[in-house]
Amino acid sequence: MIRCHRFPRVGLLITALSVSAWFAVTQCAAQRTDRPDVPLASGNCTMPVTVASGERVRFGRREPQVGDQLEQNLSMTLQLDTMVRQNAQILEQSKTALRRHQRRLVTTTHVHQGMAVAVLVRYAEAAKEIATGTAAGELGDAKPTAQPVQGKAYRVCRDGEVLRITDERGTIPPLDEYEIVALNMESLGRPNPLADFLAGQTLTVGQRIALPNEVAEKIMGFGDEMGKVTRFELTLQDLSTINDAMCAMFQASIDASSNDSSQMRLVVEGPLAIEVDTCRAVEADFSGPIGMAETQGSLSATYQMSGTGKMLVRIASKYSDLER
Repeated sequence: MIRCHRFPRVGLLITALSVSAWFAVTQCAAQRTDRPDVPLASGNCTMPVTVASGERVRFGRREPQVGDQLEQNLSMTLQLDTMVRQNAQILEQSKTALRRHQRRLVTTTHVHQGMAVAVLVRYAEAAKEIATGTAAGELGDAKPTAQPVQGKAYRVCRDGEVLRITDERGTIPPLDEYEIVALNMESLGRPNPLADFLAGQTLTVGQRIALPNEVAEKIMGFGDEMGKVTRFELTLQDLSTINDAMCAMFQASIDASSNDSSQMRLVVEGPLAIEVDTCRAVEADFSGPIGMAETQGSLSATYQMSGTGKMLVRIASKYSDLER
């Protein structure tokens, strides 16, 4: 049975969309203009705010503080149909559904030059499940499995280009735990490219902006092995209150592709909520098709692998900032 992990870029895509592309670690602030009287919602709900087309919002900055906390829920789903063939002969066809979920609590423990460079991260939940089946049949029962980080806490510190990770007792964790934490915390201590791009700008409700390619590449966290982001557009659609904070509600549209030995195409879109008073991402719900193809084997016995499917990434963050 061919599994989606036979395509190395699938795992990289999930990581990029759910980790490097998420803008939670950087602390940035914003300031509304034109409507200082808009009321805030109470509780942890989303409340739409009636706005007129043409209303403006201006983004600024906020520096993090030791003691700031973040609760983050992430869920990822990938459905992939794969085929392996040699010349005209189909060797195998299969389908896979992969789901991952995390709920983690992140507390800032050290700040340097306006950036959080050390945190304590607790994994309240961390699980994944995989269901497989043949191309003509139904998917089998999913098998939920707790990830090794579930129920544990880790201290993470950015030291130059190196992430230093220990458990609460100061011991380096086992490799399987270390790798998960390192992927999740890769953006710690690094600039936030989206916040840097928005800071100081004034946008109008209804306005669409196209991010420069170099900014989009940094936001998505794509390395050379992932190809290029060819389009990253944001349309400011509305203002809403989420968790008592005014948020700018964007519609995001993202295209990425590569055309080397492993071809890939990804097209995702969906809502993205950015706090107006902090410029941090609060909610995202991205989905869209994915297609991949690559050739493996030796010169005398090559075979082609292809995969098509759909990816869904949902992220929600709740911030508890230390009072100044």
